[in-house]
Amino acid sequence: MSNDPSVEQQLREWVGQLGPEHKQMLLSLLVEDDRVRRSARLDFAVSQLRELCQQRNLDWDEMAEGERESFLDGLIHENEMYATQAGTPLQAPLPPCPQCGRELAPSDLYRIYFGERPPSVELAAAKLIVMDTDSVQFPVAVENEVTIGRVDPHRGIRPDVDLSKFDPASRISRRHARITSRGSQFYIEDLGSANGTVINGRTRLKAQERYPLANGDVVKIGETTLKFVI
Repeated sequence: MSNDPSVEQQLREWVGQLGPEHKQMLLSLLVEDDRVRRSARLDFAVSQLRELCQQRNLDWDEMAEGERESFLDGLIHENEMYATQAGTPLQAPLPPCPQCGRELAPSDLYRIYFGERPPSVELAAAKLIVMDTDSVQFPVAVENEVTIGRVDPHRGIRPDVDLSKFDPASRISRRHARITSRGSQFYIEDLGSANGTVINGRTRLKAQERYPLANGDVVKIGETTLKFVI
């Protein structure tokens, strides 16, 4: 039996001989190499997801994150369904991974896209500031539906942006408006409120009409004024 040191042992001994600054340099190189590999995997996965969307007359880049997750869930279910049918191939076989050569499945694309991409900096990219207050603000998260109104515990209505304390005359409806997003674009929609939603003092929204919001827009909900900030 050979007593020659393993490759791992040799590497450990070699690293042990490095000075602190060279160890840090080596660590930085390894981290950067891993980042490049992860980025390449993510780019490859996204390119495959775009193609799969095109085959179904969909646009990956126009999808919200929730829609992308639903789309991938559907692909995984479809793949599992075909896998249980002997001799029936997947309708759209995926090319192998360019790094390892392993065949990919929709579940791999899901893992790569949702597991290896960097955290989104847009998750709390916007906020509503209540005007004429001491900077009271409410976060508006990307990909979430944010309702604006007044709380009503008896009816179980608890809006994400509760303006009850800023509405002494009860001019705000319990479910007054909502904000949604598609990609990086936010929209506001009046939900058929009694006293309306006005943008920048001149545009009064029709019920169920989506209006694109821009940084700095002033939104009047009943008699309460908010500023939308990205």
